Amino acid sequence: MLALPAPRPRLALALQGGGAHGAFTWGVLDRLLEEDIDLAGVSGASAGAMNAVMVVQGWARGGPLGGRDGARAELAGFWERVSAAGRLGPIRPSLSDRLRGRWNVDHAPGSHLVDWARRWVTPYQTQPADFHPLRGLLAEMVEPALIRRSGLRLFVSATNVRTGALRLFDETEVGVDHLLASACLPHLFRAVRIDGQDYWDGGYLANPPLSPLVESCPGADLLVVAINPLTCATTPEDPAGIAARLNQITFNATLLHEMRALGGSDGAPRLHLIDADEHLQDLGLYSKLMTDWGFLSWLRDAGREAAGRWVDENRTTIGVESSARSAALV
Repeated sequence: MLALPAPRPRLALALQGGGAHGAFTWGVLDRLLEEDIDLAGVSGASAGAMNAVMVVQGWARGGPLGGRDGARAELAGFWERVSAAGRLGPIRPSLSDRLRGRWNVDHAPGSHLVDWARRWVTPYQTQPADFHPLRGLLAEMVEPALIRRSGLRLFVSATNVRTGALRLFDETEVGVDHLLASACLPHLFRAVRIDGQDYWDGGYLANPPLSPLVESCPGADLLVVAINPLTCATTPEDPAGIAARLNQITFNATLLHEMRALGGSDGAPRLHLIDADEHLQDLGLYSKLMTDWGFLSWLRDAGREAAGRWVDENRTTIGVESSARSAALV
């Protein structure tokens, strides 16, 4: 009797937010999509939401190798345009940093300027309504019709400013404003109004959303890509280090809570984790605002390396058992 081919591994991807560090996730996805895998759905917050949308609509657009090929092309085009859009941004690496391959820009003049501004002025004093540096880019790239016909589930998180409640937008409604809401850090941008409600960054309450993927993608393995370091080697003592670690803890809190809850539940999903601890632990807070192409390329390559290692170590566990292991989950 002719043996039937083994089914392709089926994954639901949950993509954490973290500003420019989302280029690490681009690299992870670029490497994963070289494998013969099938996707069931994607969720994300902030930069993770933008990566998620690029995957979903690229999957629908397709390419020579089908959905995976289209998703890889869409991601590459998005990050290339993010870098171009931010080429005049205030936070840049110095020539010395470039030559030495150092990407921590906490002490760059632009970082000090942004730090001062967020302490003493608000976006309501300095920005026109509806301003966002990525609005034009997203308006040109995001295609809701493609998203709706992709066949993939999509969830984007945002935080309702007035109620403090989590709002999830799915593939039937996601557009430019929903992505901007999911990435709205209140000290940098005005709240984004959708249907009469104001929203801030989704990472405060779901970074990224996990439960909707589990509920809507039965049988799929859940792979979390975490770009905010879960652990740190030493306790920071300087102001920049303290701010960076506090930011990491804040934006990891809901993820760790939900991962622990899912792991201990009846009928728990097969859970996998690719984290950026090894690569991003030494980066400060303000590198999340730096879109220098050399930096984004370095992050992409680091993500590809991390994903390649994960694939080599866990290829046989997908569809069989969980592989998520981190000291932060204990």
